[in-house]
Amino acid sequence: MPQNPSTPPDLLVLAFAQIAERGPTRFSRLALARAAGLELVEVHAYLPDRASLVRRLGERLDREMLQVPVRELEGLDRRERLFELVMRRLDAAAPFRAGLARLVATRGCEFRLLLASLGNLDRLGDWLIEGSGLDPGPLGRLVVKPALLALYARVFRVWLTDETPDRSPTMAALDRGLARIEPLFGLCARGASMAPPSATGASEAPA
Repeated sequence: MPQNPSTPPDLLVLAFAQIAERGPTRFSRLALARAAGLELVEVHAYLPDRASLVRRLGERLDREMLQVPVRELEGLDRRERLFELVMRRLDAAAPFRAGLARLVATRGCEFRLLLASLGNLDRLGDWLIEGSGLDPGPLGRLVVKPALLALYARVFRVWLTDETPDRSPTMAALDRGLARIEPLFGLCARGASMAPPSATGASEAPA
């Protein structure tokens, strides 16, 4: 794919486009360098190993998810905050969906990619808890965090095949899932308001 010399190539977009076309087992950083018009050393600086593909994507999606203004979250309850955060993350993943679908569908995908995915999900669980204003404490977190990640994995699977313009099947799956786990929010005894002081299966989702 030719690159506009004034625009830096987006290596993640190019990498996941290659995965969508060739599959994760045939992903090549040499081919990526050619597509991006870069030298191998430049690709290495961004993707030093294959697992960094998944790590970099997870970090990007987290950043996009957390672009939501705190003031906007203050007007929502905890369930609404979780809905907003998850949908923002999935919307940010749209350019990578074909590659992610190929990654999920590939049997025997590399173990290091799986480990990187689990690292992403562990970090995501923490941000969903904190960004939504939940405060389950150490013991409650042992229950709430796995429940949130299982929900994310289920919704992610729906999103992978959701071709509707408004993503209504994805949103419906997320809404149902949140309704199922909402009773767990009672564990968050200290999860109060996010208002300012002046006024609280997972391996199936590789990102």
